[in-house]
Amino acid sequence: MKAITLLGREAAFSSNNMREKKYAFESYTIKQWQTLVESSLKGCSFQDLHTNTYEGLTLQPLYTQQPTTPDNHPSRWWSKSDSWYVAQQVTADTTSIIQKRVEEELSKGSDVIALKNTGDTTTWSKDELDQLLSLQESPHIFINDERMLEKWCPLLVELKENHQVKGVFGYDFISQEALKGQFLNEEKLSQWVIQLNEFSLAQPDVKSIVISTVPYHQSGANAVQELASALAEAAWIINHLTQKGWKVEEIVRRMHIQFATGSTFFLEIAKLRAFRALWTHFIGCYGVVDHPVSVGSESSPLNKTVQDPHVNILRSGNEAFAAALGGVNYQHVEPFNATYEKPLALSTRIARNLQLILKEEVFLKGLSDPGGGSFYIESLTKQLSEQAWSYFLQIEEQGGVQEALTKGWLQQEIDQIWTLRKQDSATRKTTLVGTNRYAPYEKIDIEGQDESNLSSAIPPLVRRTIGQEWEQLVAKVQHKQASHSLPVIELICLGLLKEYKPRADFIQGLLSTVGLKSKITNQLGTSPVQIVCGTNQAYEQSVQGLLSTKAQNQHLYLAGKPKKDQFIAWTDAGLAGTVYEGKDMILFLVDLLKQLEEVNSSETVV
Repeated sequence: MKAITLLGREAAFSSNNMREKKYAFESYTIKQWQTLVESSLKGCSFQDLHTNTYEGLTLQPLYTQQPTTPDNHPSRWWSKSDSWYVAQQVTADTTSIIQKRVEEELSKGSDVIALKNTGDTTTWSKDELDQLLSLQESPHIFINDERMLEKWCPLLVELKENHQVKGVFGYDFISQEALKGQFLNEEKLSQWVIQLNEFSLAQPDVKSIVISTVPYHQSGANAVQELASALAEAAWIINHLTQKGWKVEEIVRRMHIQFATGSTFFLEIAKLRAFRALWTHFIGCYGVVDHPVSVGSESSPLNKTVQDPHVNILRSGNEAFAAALGGVNYQHVEPFNATYEKPLALSTRIARNLQLILKEEVFLKGLSDPGGGSFYIESLTKQLSEQAWSYFLQIEEQGGVQEALTKGWLQQEIDQIWTLRKQDSATRKTTLVGTNRYAPYEKIDIEGQDESNLSSAIPPLVRRTIGQEWEQLVAKVQHKQASHSLPVIELICLGLLKEYKPRADFIQGLLSTVGLKSKITNQLGTSPVQIVCGTNQAYEQSVQGLLSTKAQNQHLYLAGKPKKDQFIAWTDAGLAGTVYEGKDMILFLVDLLKQLEEVNSSETVV
């Protein structure tokens, strides 16, 4: 019987029978899907699943239609290469150390000779540069640095018979001068044009006109502002060089655009893809066709932190992945500890290996536009392209990028976005792991920052990080604790462990972000700052009594958000405030630090 049954099953599921059966699946509408999703949201609406970005886009939970982007759309076919160059930038103070480190980089996976920030005192001779370029049979360089341009440019011209170099060599004088808060120096600009003419004749295969949106990015700009700024700078340079006798085709051929890749994964992929589409449209306005632009990427400096620096590895890995999928030609990953010290051998190796893993083990090497065809990415690409072009036209209406920077218009626009980023960091809507959430108590010592401001002729682009206010508070706590010990904050925990633990954990996690100590107790103590943790029911029974017995110079807070009428009554009785998710934690911690300094715990009498 078993054999017969088995034989019957084999007959039922034979390939012939499977071909004869037709399966029909019931079709559902988007409305039905939304209704099903809302039934599992526990009272929240479907709109709660939408996310608004700093660019003004709304990220939806489901994309069901492909945008009208044909297969030959410029954001898809632009790349003539299906990989990218690993361009890990070496930094050192002497030419001998640079030589050694570059040789090591090339032997361990880097594709090009990449340098930056080699120091003002580093000098180069013709023989030293010749020796460095000889590390590759066909020298390929990646340098985006003003000081390196000044030192190497005349030497590369002299070495034209020995080495025909390719790659990227230049710097963005527009955004760099804006960082300094200075007008574009006409004398320096004239010198740049002369230098560019001479260099272009000597080294015709080098991308020597560099536009970098990194300063805009680090100042807080959103993706639309970065894309538009790149186009606006390109328009300004084309206009200037054509007046000096250059042809548009020759200018475009020598351009390289440098971006910083941020942490919003899919948006960053779309940003890079959108730029290719924008660029094709942009150069088409000048009558230029079929000139793919060179695009580079580096780790975002905006989201990197000093505290818990190993999280920077995860951030950089995410960014490098997005840049690779977005189709960059050159990529640099910043070592995780570069925020507070000179990169060491380990951090340099990890940064390099992130790219090698993506190439060789994630198999991104050999893929062309892997994001193409995704409804989500294609939709973001189209939206960013349209908004960035409109914003570019706004910059042009200001008189161009240089005029927009001189008047401070572009800086003000970026500052508006930065204010949103800053608020989201303070309220912890934006999570910086290891900095404003899940932070270890032990901290890396932060040296005092040089706050001396150079005089500026125009509003400068300000270098910023999302976690800077948190790290400034850490530095203050470290300074205070070095001069005198700060009192321990006491958490008055009411009721059973399971009742007070959620709010006690919340408070302890918050205090650990800046390195403030706390201890748990079940009664009013002697610390100048007391935070009550428990349920709202426990608060109703105990808070009034605690307020009536606390010392005059003690500050009592509640963890959580009580009812409005209770909060008003307790505030009138002396409650200092409440701490809850969504509150501006920076302001709260600043107040806490002041209160801890006002009185020593030994002086508090209950």
